[in-house]
Amino acid sequence: MNVRQSLILIIPLLLLNGCSILSLGEKVDPLEVVTRAEDKPPLNLEFPPTLEPMPVKFYVVTQENVESVWEKLSKDKVDLVLFGVSDDGYEKLAVNLLELRNYIDKQRTIIIKYKEYYEPQEEEK
Repeated sequence: MNVRQSLILIIPLLLLNGCSILSLGEKVDPLEVVTRAEDKPPLNLEFPPTLEPMPVKFYVVTQENVESVWEKLSKDKVDLVLFGVSDDGYEKLAVNLLELRNYIDKQRTIIIKYKEYYEPQEEEK
């Protein structure tokens, strides 16, 4: 029984080691690591086409001209819908549009800088 237990322990060890126990004298070459600089890949970004917003017509409606504006819109056969904005609300709307324009301009600048980084222009001599 003692021999049997020894074989049960030795055989799995031999199977796990495989052929590594039997060295045939072959040397394994050491691994050589080579580092080389690669060119940056071109940044394939196309600028979107220029935004061409549709024209919007604003009517300034006050207590004095509300009837005349309403009649004009009725004559032009447009759907009569009134959106009201106070003078403070209109100021805030203008500021929001300005901030949106500035944000878009900053994003455009960032994209241009990325493009310059990835695809530097060669200096002309």
